[in-house]
Amino acid sequence: MVSTQALTWSLFSIAAGFFGARICIRFKLNKRLQLDDGLVALSMLMFTALSILQTAYVDTTFKVQAVRTEHRPMPADFEEASNRYARYQWAIAYFFFTGIWAVKGSFLAFYDKLTQRLPRIRKAWWIGIVITFLTYIGSLFAYAFLNGLKFKRSLRNKAINYQFAADFATDIIITAIPLTLALQSSVPTRQKLLLSLIFSMTLIITIFSIVRYTVNRPGRPPAGPSWLQVWSSIEHCASISIASAASFRAFVVQQRGSTAEEELVSAFEEASEARVGLLAAYGAG
Repeated sequence: MVSTQALTWSLFSIAAGFFGARICIRFKLNKRLQLDDGLVALSMLMFTALSILQTAYVDTTFKVQAVRTEHRPMPADFEEASNRYARYQWAIAYFFFTGIWAVKGSFLAFYDKLTQRLPRIRKAWWIGIVITFLTYIGSLFAYAFLNGLKFKRSLRNKAINYQFAADFATDIIITAIPLTLALQSSVPTRQKLLLSLIFSMTLIITIFSIVRYTVNRPGRPPAGPSWLQVWSSIEHCASISIASAASFRAFVVQQRGSTAEEELVSAFEEASEARVGLLAAYGAG
């Protein structure tokens, strides 16, 4: 129990550290915050609320887990604890989905600058926004099915599968948009590989979402609510940290001075005029 709480707040501290660094960098470079910063801040707020709830109801969580997954004798107050657990799980789930999808939105908001001058990529960006919004709403409804229709196990299983598919698919779409720009550009191979690596960092979040689904997938022996909460916190922490780390490169470039900027501009000049604008916008963002 103590180790679970320690892990929860350790993950929170890591995310808070990355988020704080992001905000400081943005203020130093831009003197103001932008939409993508606000969305990461929303995710951080959701992670804060989620961590507080998990800590406040840790006794209830382990009491329910002891009966449902460890098959221990049912205590006298189990029904009350079970009802209390169901209520706070609703809140945790909605905090989690809102936080994860807020990070997805922050990436798409940042890519706004990168796609404005490329019509075809811009269409893909708009499609990504629509799919991300619809899958967020769908995940909320899927959770309602998961908990509201307890007598229909097939629907509960479909809800779990949908939530994972929505999370996985949106991560791939969000990664594919900038990665396409990097791979199709005519910048030197070293710059192309660097940009591809940076844009592919979002796939780390996807790995954690796969693990979280594996823990909770239909047909698998239940791992218990504490394990699901742990992996949800890990995915949430990774999402905020990676979204925040994207701003570090711009800070390093500025700190190195005009030489580094000239090298980047020189490399970007080898691309088409539109791609130069896109990649330069990324370097400045």
